[in-house]
Amino acid sequence: MKFLLALLHRNAAANLAAFKLTAVRMLVQPAVYLFVFGYVVGGMLPAQGSGYAGIMAPGIVAISVVTGPFVTVGGSVISGYYFRTMEEWLLAPVSLRTILAALVFGGICYGLAGGAVVAALVWAIFGLAPQNVGYMVLTVLAGALLFSLFTLVVLLVPETPDKGQEVFSFLMMPMTFFGCTFYSYDMLGTPFNYLALLLPTTYIAEGLRAAYHPDSPHMEAGLVLAGLSLAAAVLVPLADWAFRRRFRDFTW
Repeated sequence: MKFLLALLHRNAAANLAAFKLTAVRMLVQPAVYLFVFGYVVGGMLPAQGSGYAGIMAPGIVAISVVTGPFVTVGGSVISGYYFRTMEEWLLAPVSLRTILAALVFGGICYGLAGGAVVAALVWAIFGLAPQNVGYMVLTVLAGALLFSLFTLVVLLVPETPDKGQEVFSFLMMPMTFFGCTFYSYDMLGTPFNYLALLLPTTYIAEGLRAAYHPDSPHMEAGLVLAGLSLAAAVLVPLADWAFRRRFRDFTW
């Protein structure tokens, strides 16, 4: 547990040292998304402008939840690769799975923090608050966990993390724009609705919409749970395998 807290403290210190960049990432970028899509795009559809803001805002929360773990977990892996701090992790008197758990724990914490910040922005800008806070917290936790694991898989399966970083950027584009972040699942037609079911961001965004507006159209809770559970069933063993395979015989 001390190792988990120590790594979390290290990540927090690194973010505080780059406070301006952290503030831009957690505040300014989501605020721009909310303003552009909530007011500008919503204003072009006056009959349903406020309705679109309600559809889009949970998706922006989802984007923050999934990018937080990449900045934290991915930043630790990439900086560890470039600045040789990975050797310090491996010299710690803990198992590889403990190091893995510490990285994932940090990603979850930053995913929760990012989601909370954007949820506060949504409330301040649009006056929207989740009607089911418990469901929202569970969805954010699941999303932060999945993308902490996903980040490790994408960065550690390739030969080096810098190559994995390119893969991550390539994968995040369809996950963001086809994963029901800027629109709801019920707005999609065939075949795009089938494509959306393959992307974990769909289930995170739809789960958040259900938390914000339980009476509005959204993906059924059972399907959201099934999608998140299936993603976890794939990513947990895959991340464990990739991490232990890469660091058992450290050659970078």
